[in-house]
Amino acid sequence: MLAGLVVGLSALSMQGAESSCSCSDKTVPALPPALLEKARKQTVIDDEATRKAMDTARELAKTITIPENKHSEAGKKAAEETNAVYRSKEFQDKVKCYEQGQADLIPRAKKEIREQVKGILAGSEKIYLFLSSSIPEASFQRYMAYLEGVPEIVPVMKGMVGGLGKENTKEKVKWWSKVLKKDTTCENTQEQPCDLIKPAVSIKPALFKQYSITEVPALIYDRGDEVFQLQGDVGIVTLLEKVNLEAKSPSLTALITKVRGNRCGSLNSGTCNEM
Repeated sequence: MLAGLVVGLSALSMQGAESSCSCSDKTVPALPPALLEKARKQTVIDDEATRKAMDTARELAKTITIPENKHSEAGKKAAEETNAVYRSKEFQDKVKCYEQGQADLIPRAKKEIREQVKGILAGSEKIYLFLSSSIPEASFQRYMAYLEGVPEIVPVMKGMVGGLGKENTKEKVKWWSKVLKKDTTCENTQEQPCDLIKPAVSIKPALFKQYSITEVPALIYDRGDEVFQLQGDVGIVTLLEKVNLEAKSPSLTALITKVRGNRCGSLNSGTCNEM
């Protein structure tokens, strides 16, 4: 009985081993020979077609020619002539002159302005007209009208209407548009704005302190070794004439003539009365 049990267990063990082997082995069935032969022939055909197409393209490339540029000689000649002109000493000298002129343009302009001023005033002479928005608008406008085109006299203010900040812009624009009118009878409109005077007004409170200015309008004539001062709302020509009674300056005499001529030349009427 025991021998039969051993034989039965041995048979069962062999059956399990066979079952395990059959599950783990995964084999891919081979393609039929006819199908493999067909695939090989198709690959050969495709390779042959590609080779023939490449050969055809190479042959065609040999027959393609780029047409000759009929303007090539003329273009080459023009390029050579342009290069010759550019490299010539005469042209290079012009380039240098132009570049130097551009570099000196602003300094030359500043120098010309200084020379215009020095044409009347000596280098040590300075003239300031101290003003304020507190004086009557009509008086302020007259001073501006006389000073337009007269860089020798510098109009100076301690501040401006509405302050020096960005606030109160409308108030500033309204005031300046009044006192800078060339024609006081003109009425500003969007379609037809009035022509304005363009004086170089300086905001320099330090100059008020330097010359101890307490009242405006005030004229300062500083000739370096001596300072002359006159106050009063009597017009720029009168201020200059009264200062010159004491200073006896040839520069002021010439400047008075220029101011009178400048104002009279800008008026259409036959009178040049200051006030």
